[in-house]
Amino acid sequence: MKGQIFLARLEYLRDSHGAEGLQRVLAALQAEDRDRLTAVGREAWYPFAMLMRLDKAIAGVLAPGDPTIYERLGAASSRHRTEWLGEHARLVNVHGFLSRVADEHRRFHTFGHAAYHRTGFTEGELLYSEYPEVDEVWCRASRGYFRGAIEFLTGGPVTVEESQCQCRGDGACVFRMRWSGSGAYSIPLPVKG
Repeated sequence: MKGQIFLARLEYLRDSHGAEGLQRVLAALQAEDRDRLTAVGREAWYPFAMLMRLDKAIAGVLAPGDPTIYERLGAASSRHRTEWLGEHARLVNVHGFLSRVADEHRRFHTFGHAAYHRTGFTEGELLYSEYPEVDEVWCRASRGYFRGAIEFLTGGPVTVEESQCQCRGDGACVFRMRWSGSGAYSIPLPVKG
């Protein structure tokens, strides 16, 4: 996985838990992971399993017993993908954004495949398949990522459900999303009168 994903996690730790929280999480990791994370490069590649170990360390150290931590980690990562849009975020079409997420899968991952399908005006689904490693933590963080990104783009409520999961033996992880507002189409039109 690209280092950008790891940098988003580390930024979340610094912003939400300060330098002390970051150090506590790093101390909970094995020396090899700790060394790699202290010098993580934005464009360098790292193992998927290392991200899962980092996420589990964050949960164990900073949010024991709180299963929502993984979705919060995903939502924090979504900000890296959407905040640069600034005040123009509401002009971005959600379907276009999600299509790009699928199209750019290979930019951030050296494994698996992704595809996006529009299923309605404010509905769609992303399919991830052929992952050599699977982990429920990744699925939970993905739900948070999609929810956070779409909420940022639309300003409205979002529902994200994982209807199929490779962790349960399904052929793909399928994330079904529904939202209110539609990004580019949520700008009020003038009323003719």
